[in-house]
Amino acid sequence: MIKSDSPRGEVAAQLTGMAASEGPLDTKSPTNTNIRYAASLSRWSFRKNVVEQYRSRETPPRGARSAVLTAGAPGAGKSLLLREHVAELYDYRPLGPDVVKDFLIEQALTDGSYDNLLDTVLAAGARLAPRQLAALVHDETTALIDQIRRECLDRGENGLIEGTLRWPDHGPRVFAELVDKNYTSLRIIGVEVPRATAHEQALSRWWEGRLAWCADTEPLGGRFTPPAAIDDCYDGGARSKCATPSRSCWGCVAGSIRYRFAGWGVGCVRRRGCGRASICRGVGPPRRPRLRTGCARRRSTARW
Repeated sequence: MIKSDSPRGEVAAQLTGMAASEGPLDTKSPTNTNIRYAASLSRWSFRKNVVEQYRSRETPPRGARSAVLTAGAPGAGKSLLLREHVAELYDYRPLGPDVVKDFLIEQALTDGSYDNLLDTVLAAGARLAPRQLAALVHDETTALIDQIRRECLDRGENGLIEGTLRWPDHGPRVFAELVDKNYTSLRIIGVEVPRATAHEQALSRWWEGRLAWCADTEPLGGRFTPPAAIDDCYDGGARSKCATPSRSCWGCVAGSIRYRFAGWGVGCVRRRGCGRASICRGVGPPRRPRLRTGCARRRSTARW
């Protein structure tokens, strides 16, 4: 999906090679932070501070025990589309990896642990930008955001749990946590875009951040998503296998009668190509309250 006939394409192709198995930006590299600091006592203290910093960013309502779970491929534009379409999400604490990754990358800049790698000069003459270290903090980020999510659910906060739902065990594990903490409202929202759109949006977002970093207007640059991470979220066709509620999200709920919520809903925010997005609201199984079906255009203020 990457054309190397432009500066953006040349840099992207180079980063894709670095992110390949056993490459310096492979998520399983022996230099990733989860391995590098496995025996570090000071790192445990740092991780505790990261959790506290994350929790101090927002003060969402407590006691309502309402959760929204998102699904969609990297590059689908989940955060932007959801906040455009579902206004009350501003009352929910975002529970996603990006902020945690930035905390870890900023610490890496402070302690100089990846200075040699950051000195790598890429095509077009600029060095590796800090956020392009995201793969090396991925595993540690996952562990931390899981811990943060559990603590926030313990407190009964409204939570916007951001993810792809690519892995089959992710949805059931989160649902089990919600049930255990007596949550009473759950909405699952998939964001569906064609494969080519996901690739282009991921590249554009990363490249804009990189150009801003090169111009000294962005401290960390853009976060690069290897094409394989997007392709892994699609079957042979263009449709995402992690964003369609009927295929991935809703099946997690319908597959077990243990998951019971007084209020629930399933829906999909869909964009075809670069056109306008729409909300397609889903319906539940028999013997459950049914959502009204319908569609809302991009400028809608529809509430779920």
